[in-house]
Amino acid sequence: MIDLPNIDHNSHLSDVRQAMSDHSIENFLTIDGVSIRWLSSFTGSAGKLLITGSSSHLLTDGRYADQAAREISGTAIELFVGDGKQQKEFIAAQMRSSKTLTLEADRITWGAVEELKKEMDVEVLPSNGLISDLRQVKDPSEIARIQAAASIADSALMQLLPDLGGQPTELEFARALDSAMFDLGAEALSFETICASGPNGAAPHARPSSRVIRARDLVVVDFGAVIDGYHSDMTRTYIVGDADQSSWDMINSVTEAQERGCEMVHPGVKACEVDDACRSHLSDRGLGEYFVHGTGHGVGLEIHEAPWINGKSSEVLEEAQVVTVEPGVYLPGVGGVRVEDTVLITSSGFRRLTAAPKVPIV
Repeated sequence: MIDLPNIDHNSHLSDVRQAMSDHSIENFLTIDGVSIRWLSSFTGSAGKLLITGSSSHLLTDGRYADQAAREISGTAIELFVGDGKQQKEFIAAQMRSSKTLTLEADRITWGAVEELKKEMDVEVLPSNGLISDLRQVKDPSEIARIQAAASIADSALMQLLPDLGGQPTELEFARALDSAMFDLGAEALSFETICASGPNGAAPHARPSSRVIRARDLVVVDFGAVIDGYHSDMTRTYIVGDADQSSWDMINSVTEAQERGCEMVHPGVKACEVDDACRSHLSDRGLGEYFVHGTGHGVGLEIHEAPWINGKSSEVLEEAQVVTVEPGVYLPGVGGVRVEDTVLITSSGFRRLTAAPKVPIV
């Protein structure tokens, strides 16, 4: 059992209320599971969270009555349990003296919006990123969970790394890594673990195959663990035994680019500047055309969330955001190299949360 500090969901609720005030939002409704969990701790698959000027209610059905009561205990959120029709009637009743209801436009379907319009005599308005923007900056309890997930991934990799030299298949190594993370306390995987060797590594999102990992292969391993809903993300690239000079040049260039990117991570820096630091270094090494994705992304209750670190991003990094820095090079028919850390933005720069060594030879 991992000892973690409690999350202050009431503080998150207060932040949303302040954002509602700043944007003149009268009432706010979310049906998004991530937003609901961040606000209330509720982890069920069916819920709505309504915030009005005077109250906050979690609405769910009878399947989750006990769970919801337990999970939102200690928050300022009240619970309403009923079927779909009763929930709509409850929302409509709360809206009787209101003129508008604001929804998360980026996290609700067109059909759900149209259905709500039919049930209530209010104007339905869109809001983009109201909660996801607030979630970008993590509080200490959230950082503790991401750090715990990262530490599990670190430990699992270091346990299994010698096995790469024993000629496992990609699938065998990936499944062993998954099992090790679960044994160390992970509640889930951040995503399907990537283990891509030799020419398979030229696909950034390669899926593990039955290919045997051989001597002289470059091997890309990208994986993460989840603790109490919070993710980690890390990539390491290894050389099995000795390799030719071009492979060494690739792995050294990407490792250097990743370091340049991390060194750019500070509060007040534009995300595109981090991307440029990585991309420019690889271009100087003649590898820029083979870096085919953005440099990174935020990490939290979602494995991919804002802020986005790419060449088009105008976002400015802030203290207590958690982001990845993950440049890569992919040569079709040859292989690939990616090096990635999950990093915390601090007042003076950054701190790596993923700490597995980058020594590439196995």
